[in-house]
Amino acid sequence: MNDSLPALNGLSLDRLRNFLAFAEAGSIAKAAPGNLPRQALISRQIGELEQYFTTELTVRRGKSLALSEAGARLKVLARAQFDDLSEFQKRQKGQRMTFSIGAGASLLEWLVIPCVAGIRSVLSDAALRLSSQRSSELVASVRDGQLDFAIVREDAISEELRLKSSLSLRMRMAFTLCASRKLLGNKPKSALADPAVWRSLPFAANGGGGQFDTTFRAAMAAAVGEFHPVVECDSMLQVRELIVQGVCAGLLPSFGTHGLSEQDIVTCEFAPMKNYGRSLLLHWNDRQMRRRGIEESVIKRIAKALQR
Repeated sequence: MNDSLPALNGLSLDRLRNFLAFAEAGSIAKAAPGNLPRQALISRQIGELEQYFTTELTVRRGKSLALSEAGARLKVLARAQFDDLSEFQKRQKGQRMTFSIGAGASLLEWLVIPCVAGIRSVLSDAALRLSSQRSSELVASVRDGQLDFAIVREDAISEELRLKSSLSLRMRMAFTLCASRKLLGNKPKSALADPAVWRSLPFAANGGGGQFDTTFRAAMAAAVGEFHPVVECDSMLQVRELIVQGVCAGLLPSFGTHGLSEQDIVTCEFAPMKNYGRSLLLHWNDRQMRRRGIEESVIKRIAKALQR
């Protein structure tokens, strides 16, 4: 056997596990709270790993330790290896596999959850773990192996990743202006498209300063002058609920308008953001798929389940 690794003195699963505990917790104290002997063990084992790999895995920042560039890389590798071993153990025991899917909160609610049965069927009735994150966080989580799949905007990932590990869901994330008939009063439905009417409507907006929020506020300010929402929300789901209650007008992704009562809610295209829409992609980690035995044909079936 051609073994490219040097002698294993200084390398062990126990050392890697304790290093990973430190790396994921952010500090030795958090990795072993209140356990001074284990904290000392972790510190010593990190030093032994540094001797083994002949590189610094941590850097000193004030009174605390942080991961060096090499330490960050080892964290990813160690997590992947422990996940591999855990997956192997589950398969030998005949346990149900768990797959993680990440998306924005509204995408999870309006796109993923209605398709859960279909996705589980494609994955042989595996368990699913859903995770709500921002686009930039989703791409990083897939890269680091913390997520198996993520639904992201086309512009959130590089062209290389789009070609290598993503499929178009053939959905465009366009946006629709919504208001209750109660808010519009006696005005016709067409009035909702008139910027002059927007000035008189109370708006809810999704806060947080994300790309969509910034673009929406800038578009409204350009159309009506100063724009001040009467309610700042943490999610599109909250905006939708305020629209349904007739308390506020608001902007929703087009797929978030499904199920709204046509008798109670008026909708129209939000002209200032007509060209803002982004295509949605199903993104995955190639290594995760190989490790879990998921062929491209299965991924295509997951994409079809989401398209339905």
